[in-house]
Amino acid sequence: MTFIERHARDYSPQSAKHMCSAIRAFMRFLQYRGYVAADLASCVPGVRAWQLTSLPTYLLPDQVQTVLNGCDRHTPVGRRDYAILLLLARLGLRANEIALLTLDDIDWRIGQLAVHGKGRRRAELPLPAEVGAAMVDYLKHGRPQSGSRRVFLRHLAPHIGFASSAAVSMIATMALTRAGIDNVSHKGAHLFRHSLATQLLRAGASLTQIGQVLRHQDHDTTRIYAKVDIASLRTLGLPWPGGVR
Repeated sequence: MTFIERHARDYSPQSAKHMCSAIRAFMRFLQYRGYVAADLASCVPGVRAWQLTSLPTYLLPDQVQTVLNGCDRHTPVGRRDYAILLLLARLGLRANEIALLTLDDIDWRIGQLAVHGKGRRRAELPLPAEVGAAMVDYLKHGRPQSGSRRVFLRHLAPHIGFASSAAVSMIATMALTRAGIDNVSHKGAHLFRHSLATQLLRAGASLTQIGQVLRHQDHDTTRIYAKVDIASLRTLGLPWPGGVR
């Protein structure tokens, strides 16, 4: 019990739930093998984990720009990372969507990008000029010669596409560290997606519009961003009885 109380605070509620589940399974194993006689699994407490209770972590626009400025665009790796970070920051793409992006997904004539999202859903997104210019710079001056149709390749041989979305997340994490941003609870590609949603909300976009930009299938996924709009939430809050002291 003391172990759980000490370590449950180090993780999110969902992670604490997984920890307790693992401990229960271990206790059942000990009883099954005869190492203990008592049913200790029933002594492990449960951890409450309500949905939509956490606040999304995000970066301010100037912080996002600091991360982008940290890329050395005179090097092939810097050009690649800069283009990837722009796709994260300006379009809110997921790491896996960037890793799977192919040359055939780009329509340069009409300035459009085909994205293969969750559940194999395909979406057509406009390609902003800033993002398109960064991708062209990488394709012309940074991308290694390869028979792969993936847009972004490993810089070291073999020059093939990323094995998974973890490579994109690592690029984002390293860029955040390089920019000296350490006041966020989660470092990774999804942080830029949260930042874009928060920036759109503060610019006056509705939750429905934000959900369309981020291609959310569930409205509850978008609704979490309402909690960062403190000014609007103040208009909904009831006055405290007796006034604030």
